[in-house]
Amino acid sequence: MLRIGDGTSEELLAIDDAEELCRRLLASPWGWGSSTRHVEAIELLAKVHGTSELPASFVALMVCTCRRWDRVTAKLIAALQDSALLDDAGLDELADSFLSHEQVISYPLAWVSPQWLEVDLHDGTGRTCTVDENTLAQHRVSVEPPLRRWAGHRALRSSPARLKELLRSAELFESRHRDALIHGLLDAADVLDARRQRELVDRGLNTSRASVRLTALDHLCELRGTETALRRAREDGNAIVRKWQPVAPLSQPTLL
Repeated sequence: MLRIGDGTSEELLAIDDAEELCRRLLASPWGWGSSTRHVEAIELLAKVHGTSELPASFVALMVCTCRRWDRVTAKLIAALQDSALLDDAGLDELADSFLSHEQVISYPLAWVSPQWLEVDLHDGTGRTCTVDENTLAQHRVSVEPPLRRWAGHRALRSSPARLKELLRSAELFESRHRDALIHGLLDAADVLDARRQRELVDRGLNTSRASVRLTALDHLCELRGTETALRRAREDGNAIVRKWQPVAPLSQPTLL
């Protein structure tokens, strides 16, 4: 059962149609409070699954980018992938949406309110005007970095030939989103041949986030050996990265 404890979000409990859910989220993207319970988002998606002609990937996009769950997007997208609410094609569509640099959704302004106050900036007078369904507003989707990372991993694993395209795309993002996307590509580096892995690892080693450089060092160790990776780590400007050590191999069980 879906449980949402804060009063500002009780309206969500009554929604049982995907189109109505998207309408509410578009009309009030910041109006649903904040929650660290990612499971409620999955349960909400399950509740409205198959209730409209909207693509399931679009409904998932609206929920995953709702500000209510913006602190738990990594857990949310992992749970969504495991939920079977989206098939592989739907997950690929969702990943491409997260990789977009400018995702803008147009919708009728009347969804927010049919009446608006128009103010004359010269004399301060105002009048009430009524908008119809043809008057459009725009919503710019806000994608958190963990969603970019997941999308990079998904896209590269689905199509290793997209590496150059995805690296070019990463360069168009500001730094934390660029690094998140490159981190996701590193997560899927095992699908690449050695030459393209080296290219990706080199890019990862030159990102601004220490966590990405640490992941890149793990791959560098596999590609060129422990000494090379340790030497590169010692040259890093971050103290945590300089302390990098290779992952210890799992001990083999014996019968003794």
